[in-house]
Amino acid sequence: MVRSALTTRLLLTRGLSNVRDAIDLIHGVMAPDEFHLGAAYATEYTPLRRVADSFVLEPDDPEPGAYIEWLLALCQERDFAWVWPQSRWSLLLNQQSRFAAAGVQLILPCPDTDTLDAVQDKARANARLAATGVALPQTLPVTTAADFNAALAILGDNGTRQVCVKPVRSIYGLGFRRIDDRKRPLDRFLANDCYTLGSAEFADLLVAAAGQRPFLAMEYLAGDERSIDCLAHQGRLVRAVVRRKPANAHGRWQLIEDDPEGREIARHAIAALSLHGLVNVQTRERLHPDGRREQCFLEVNPRMSGGMDMACQAGLNLPYWLLRLLVGTVEEAAIPWPSAGVRVAKIERAVVV
Repeated sequence: MVRSALTTRLLLTRGLSNVRDAIDLIHGVMAPDEFHLGAAYATEYTPLRRVADSFVLEPDDPEPGAYIEWLLALCQERDFAWVWPQSRWSLLLNQQSRFAAAGVQLILPCPDTDTLDAVQDKARANARLAATGVALPQTLPVTTAADFNAALAILGDNGTRQVCVKPVRSIYGLGFRRIDDRKRPLDRFLANDCYTLGSAEFADLLVAAAGQRPFLAMEYLAGDERSIDCLAHQGRLVRAVVRRKPANAHGRWQLIEDDPEGREIARHAIAALSLHGLVNVQTRERLHPDGRREQCFLEVNPRMSGGMDMACQAGLNLPYWLLRLLVGTVEEAAIPWPSAGVRVAKIERAVVV
């Protein structure tokens, strides 16, 4: 049953630049007074002030308990019935009942902290996806230089395959490197090459880390990468936009596709990890000797992607339809499907803050 449209007051807490994109997107299609979109951030000098209906400064690094008290008081003072947290998920997952008792609903990416840990721990996420039969790159855990050298021998298949590494826990692709011994360290340094690393250099880093930072060593997948922006509802995929990043685009543009293989991987990831809200799933192709391309799951991010605004150019305004689905002003069947064959790119713009 779809209820009549009333103004819904919602707060988006401190997050990435995609929070600004989401507010812009929602404002662009919503009915007059359908939503009041408040934003919180750590500094007043932010473009959020130009797009949000109201703005508030978040406190500087408060203790967990103090942050909860501040957020509850803010919701009561400004009549926010919904909060869409962009960070501090582990803290807020344990406070859902308290917010509900105050009449505030939280839009959180998963049901509990153990599930969140499984999402953020790439080894645990891989294990859950592997159990569903989804293809993944061949992967081995490494913590020491000995682990890495052994993994390199197995994954590299006597030098016939490329290998890459990434931390078990990281965001934004931080720490991802392709292992490449063809360049001298000085050449990589002078070229500002932040994506490749020599095997001896990486082994030395593991020695210096003294076993305190686990990594995954993986078969490097040489095919096209895809970023799948998903609208999920309590562990179920509702809609998805698949953005392919062709190698010949050189990072300049992406192509939105009708891709059942990618959507199926996203569906499995969302179900296996009980994800909710706007979610991003990444895949990359394994190139087989016979020319066949096989998409493999790389990782899942329990938040809006940096390219979410590009995905919405396919005619599916993801943040808007998520909010309408959650507040009950649309039936799932009425949410549109994205178009395919759309070539998209992102253009940054300057503003005065």
